[in-house]
Amino acid sequence: MSLGRIVFSRSPRSERSLLSGWNRNLVNDLSCNGRRQPTTRVIKLHTCSTSKSVVSPLLRSNICGTPSSYQSAAPSLRSFSEGPSSSEEDDWGAEYEALTAQRNKNIIMNPAGQGKNILPGGYVLKKDPKKGGYRKVILEHSLGYFWAIKELATTNKKPILSNNAVIPAAEAEKFPFLGDLVNLKGEAASIPDFFTRNNRSKDASAKCTLVAISYKDFGAQLLPSWIDPFDMAFRKGVNNEADRYEVVRIIINEGRMVKLLSPFIASGTKKNVPESDHANTLLYYGIDAEEFRDILRMHNIYSGYIFLVDGIGRVRWAGSGEGTEEEIHSMIGIAKDLTKRLQKQLPQSQNPRIGKRVQ
Repeated sequence: MSLGRIVFSRSPRSERSLLSGWNRNLVNDLSCNGRRQPTTRVIKLHTCSTSKSVVSPLLRSNICGTPSSYQSAAPSLRSFSEGPSSSEEDDWGAEYEALTAQRNKNIIMNPAGQGKNILPGGYVLKKDPKKGGYRKVILEHSLGYFWAIKELATTNKKPILSNNAVIPAAEAEKFPFLGDLVNLKGEAASIPDFFTRNNRSKDASAKCTLVAISYKDFGAQLLPSWIDPFDMAFRKGVNNEADRYEVVRIIINEGRMVKLLSPFIASGTKKNVPESDHANTLLYYGIDAEEFRDILRMHNIYSGYIFLVDGIGRVRWAGSGEGTEEEIHSMIGIAKDLTKRLQKQLPQSQNPRIGKRVQ
């Protein structure tokens, strides 16, 4: 399927050097009065034939409609002028179902926000006013590059809503994997294994972890409204079970240059985090964490996100933004429910003794 036509007007020699390695079709070669004139060539670009080794990732993303920062599984764009074939619709349906199946279905999206309309891969559906059809468009191209900031105002900084009750164990989903993390002490880590590292019993009620995730400084400033009440309720003061509760901060840094800037980022983070929490503050430096962000529905990177994780790494509650008094009270109650003591049952003997007791 060709994505369109591009017309170049160049001399034959310069054009051959520019378009070497590309799939091209020569339409005509004009000549006038026996002398060769600059030719006009029409090049049809095919999705399957555009080579990554010849075309740069940025140019390939513009041609093929796939953002270079996302994975190869991201859906491709379809133009209005091309009618969707049945095979394309089947491929997109299977692709969409596979990516959507990874999303945590217990997270409640704010109906006033844009997150409910975002497709996997950072796309939205846009309607053609003339033909009435739909096409997949890159999120920023459809909603604008400042859509996330506008959403903070419409949702009161809450892209996802807090769960009213604990997520049942039968419906709870595992916290998604994210590797290449390092804490403020320089130790490598990965999640969700980091949450369950001290739970030798592998009991879901043995531990409860408050996971606070931020991408920008603005979102990080919202998280203490959740963390401080949690600390006061479980980790500070007279509490014999403080070791069953933990706070883990995760700071996501995305971009091609963040690895080089990691010493400065870590130094600035240490100033804003108590020294006692340095071991539990994890930093991620990578080009893109789109899949991780999509699973937990953290589409707006300007807000902060809160999750309660049980002793075996399952998400049992979620929230975002700045915590209200009602939400904090509910979160603390759910954390207590997740760590209820198990009633010890005495083992019953399978072979009871028969007869009189000898004195």
